[in-house]
Amino acid sequence: MSCKIGQIVHFKKLGEGGLNRSFLITLDSGFQLVARIPYPIMIPKAYALASEVASMDLLRSRGLPIPEVYAYSLTPENEARTEYVLMEYVDGTDLSQIWFDLKEGEIISLMDQIAKLESIMMSVSFPAGGSIYYTGDLKGLSGSEGVPLEGEIEGMSLEKGRFCIGPDVSPPLWYGRREQLDVFRGPCTSYFSYLFRLFLINRRQ
Repeated sequence: MSCKIGQIVHFKKLGEGGLNRSFLITLDSGFQLVARIPYPIMIPKAYALASEVASMDLLRSRGLPIPEVYAYSLTPENEARTEYVLMEYVDGTDLSQIWFDLKEGEIISLMDQIAKLESIMMSVSFPAGGSIYYTGDLKGLSGSEGVPLEGEIEGMSLEKGRFCIGPDVSPPLWYGRREQLDVFRGPCTSYFSYLFRLFLINRRQ
């Protein structure tokens, strides 16, 4: 999907999270989408955005109800002058607005649905520890193609060369002075390499 700034007729702030601001964009055609713009403090910004986009796509292919990503930029070198993710707008009611009005049976049903979705996510196993990326994005960021995800994985038929496992973007591995460390952050193919990586990061910070 592509659109021009001149097509935007309404721009509304939806909310703020710990790492992103979210905006609702309405085009002159009436089409609506969400723009997520990361705060400057997000670390590591490009890797985290790349992993988020690929992870959403991968989980959608598993049948999970996740918004579709229309477009994204891992750098501020674009018309908006910021990194961004443009994604599907899903209209609905914020759970926090109705939670205390729900009956016991409704709460049980809701929690059961959430538990089933979590079970699907946790049932997926991968050949290495790290974060999920599009292979092309990771190669552009690091020069590496990571550990490939392809074939049949837990009910997902993955296109060869599309997804891979790369560096872990977990905040504890990058926060503060750790961002400046030139250390291996994955992908890890064994428990030993994972523990050794944590040892090096904690020792050098």
